[in-house]
Amino acid sequence: MYERVTKKQCSIARQRAAKIIKDVQNLLSDKYIFSFMLVGSGKWGTMIKDDKGEYDLDYQLILTNNSPEYINNGLNSPTKIKNDFYAAFDRVSKRNEVIENSTTAVTLINKDHKPFHIDFVIIKEDDNYDHQIIRRNNKAHSSVNEFTWNKLPNINEAYFIFDALKPMEKQYLIEKIIIPLKQKEKAKKENDPTKVSSCALFIREVNNYYADRRRNR
Repeated sequence: MYERVTKKQCSIARQRAAKIIKDVQNLLSDKYIFSFMLVGSGKWGTMIKDDKGEYDLDYQLILTNNSPEYINNGLNSPTKIKNDFYAAFDRVSKRNEVIENSTTAVTLINKDHKPFHIDFVIIKEDDNYDHQIIRRNNKAHSSVNEFTWNKLPNINEAYFIFDALKPMEKQYLIEKIIIPLKQKEKAKKENDPTKVSSCALFIREVNNYYADRRRNR
């Protein structure tokens, strides 16, 4: 049920992400200039399908300091920025796609026979070189979505450790350790207190693998 999704198997979703991002870049070029990168399970090759056979991809859209909106107001209107991006994605989406304005992302939901979701989160770098993400922060009983900039946690060292591993080590860690454990966690109910998030599992197992390797030298 909870099968792994390889990079080859999600090529259609990655190609669609690249195309719609390019369309949004062109549509918003008079306001925002941004780069993008694939992050999370899609980047590391540890994606698995859920019980509906669906999978997710996660992208960061990184606003640059030469964006007209940065020059004009320092990107200090996160609600406007999020709504601008949502409207742009909605405008360039296809008939078989639904665009949602979620808490931290603009989400594309594909309705074809091979369903997938793609989350696009908007990032900026502040004056201290920390990265911030736009997040919904509605006031109580508000009927209008309000968004604020929130600091992203520092990148865990485990990601740098994984990136430095040899290809065969990465393959072993992903296929023999991480994927089987993710499949077990995916089968747990959402309210199960023992359920471990995909991110936390990845960090834990990379650190465990690295620690074991150092002990066995």
